[in-house]
Amino acid sequence: MNQTTNWLEKDKKQLHPVYHPKSHANALVIERGEGVWLYTTDGKKILDGMAGLWNVNVGYGREELAKVAYEQMKDLAFTSNFSGMTNIPSIQLAEKLAGFAYEGLNTTLFTSGGSESNDSAFKTARYYWNRMGKPSKYKIIARKGSYHGVTLATTFATGLEKYHTMFGPAMDGFIHISAPNPYRYDGQLKQGESIGQAAARSLEEAILKEGQDSIAAFIAEPVMGVGGVIIPPDDYFPLVRAICDKYEILFIADEVITGFGRTGEWFALKHWDVKPDILSFAKAITSGYAQLGGI
Repeated sequence: MNQTTNWLEKDKKQLHPVYHPKSHANALVIERGEGVWLYTTDGKKILDGMAGLWNVNVGYGREELAKVAYEQMKDLAFTSNFSGMTNIPSIQLAEKLAGFAYEGLNTTLFTSGGSESNDSAFKTARYYWNRMGKPSKYKIIARKGSYHGVTLATTFATGLEKYHTMFGPAMDGFIHISAPNPYRYDGQLKQGESIGQAAARSLEEAILKEGQDSIAAFIAEPVMGVGGVIIPPDDYFPLVRAICDKYEILFIADEVITGFGRTGEWFALKHWDVKPDILSFAKAITSGYAQLGGI
């Protein structure tokens, strides 16, 4: 039995395959990475065109990142922000994030990753409306084809039904509308209406159908990731921002994939000069070298 076969046998016995076991029948056993390249135990060199799971933005094998992690772990490996404690690295990072995020978004709650970030965004939206004396505003509007995470709430916020059937019945409070897909728009276009206008109209129609007093927030990826790397028409997000303002709906930008320079801006909504009320992030903030997210 060679090295790779040995590892695969152990993988099948001890490690959950995440997806269907058949997809791991002949899995690649990754041993190390350098730059944009991954290396397997049987000597293959693979170009990682997806950058891990859209998170290893600065590449593998960065010794300077390993060094600062080592130094920090020597000084202080863990402390919480509960019960009247804080720590200098968290303060410094939160201050830095406020410097290049959207104006007015200057407070950070750190999480352990993207799913938890979006889940925390939903909780924050609901908590906000409770504090404002409007507890009936609890529903979240998302888009068909969207992806928002793997917690129970973010699974049902995700607009891909194949992710729902395994974990039903569906959670109450999540509504899905048409996304502004310029290639396969599934909504109805009115005479002279652009796809961006039609998709924004579907948001307004959902708010009116459900009742604005029941809607806490709308969540959207600036560029849909798992749903097909769909870049929206330029008129879409300015219209969405106006609709959210009109009906007092919080706008959550899921920048877990698009944040930290992936699209050429620190955060992708800046391409359309649109500011969200809540921004969720993860992935590229550490380039996969540590587990971190936030809102």
